[in-house]
Amino acid sequence: MLPTRTFRIPRVVITGSGASEQAGEESRKLGVKKVLIITDPNLVKLGIVDGVKQSLQRSGVPFGIFDGVLTEPTVEFVQEGLKAYRENGCDFLIAVGGGSPMDTAKAIAVMVTNTGSIEDYQGLGKIPQKGKPIIAIPTTAGTGSEVTPYTIITDAKRDVKMLIGSPFLTPEIAIVDSRLTLTLPQDITAATGIDALTHAIEAYVSVKAQPMSDIFCLSAIELISGNLRQAWTNGRISRRERRPCWGHFRRALPLAIPR
Repeated sequence: MLPTRTFRIPRVVITGSGASEQAGEESRKLGVKKVLIITDPNLVKLGIVDGVKQSLQRSGVPFGIFDGVLTEPTVEFVQEGLKAYRENGCDFLIAVGGGSPMDTAKAIAVMVTNTGSIEDYQGLGKIPQKGKPIIAIPTTAGTGSEVTPYTIITDAKRDVKMLIGSPFLTPEIAIVDSRLTLTLPQDITAATGIDALTHAIEAYVSVKAQPMSDIFCLSAIELISGNLRQAWTNGRISRRERRPCWGHFRRALPLAIPR
């Protein structure tokens, strides 16, 4: 008998240029009382978070901001973010940024509803209770954290990067807005693009690959290899002007392609 495979993604995935403008409406639909935006100070300075804030204001959803994610996510960032969440009286999270804000938000979300500290849940399947819902809005192409049930948090005291995995870490909604990648420096565009390409190849050759994952892997390999140079040179050139820029999607290659 062939082994079974489970394919998990957020309940809703919204893609397209300008998709982040739907953050407020999606939050309102969920009936949230107050949102805590998790991000980093550079994105705040660049104005990347402004669109999300305006979207929440238009939908009448109050919010607070925690922009203390200065480096890769750490236990301290999770603790500080959890404190900000409680002090602001929030019941929902929106992560805006690369893997660091998204991984931090995931850890905060489960620590709202579970006891102890995040170090207690290092490993797979150890989180007993579902966390608070998250909307994840990536601003880079590299990690894919917006759709995964994992978070990686650094414990500086032990000098350990903790992998924590649980279905409860999967965001409720992922919003992938290609416009948010346009302000990235060229070196970050290159690095995160190669990161995404490597992840796609790894997943395609994985012993745990399955038809659903193959669809996304093959499409990602085709899109990244065909468009990363252009995205690095000038990511603002649109499909109509030349060829698809980073962030656009088209049909995946057929499943019939031999392994």
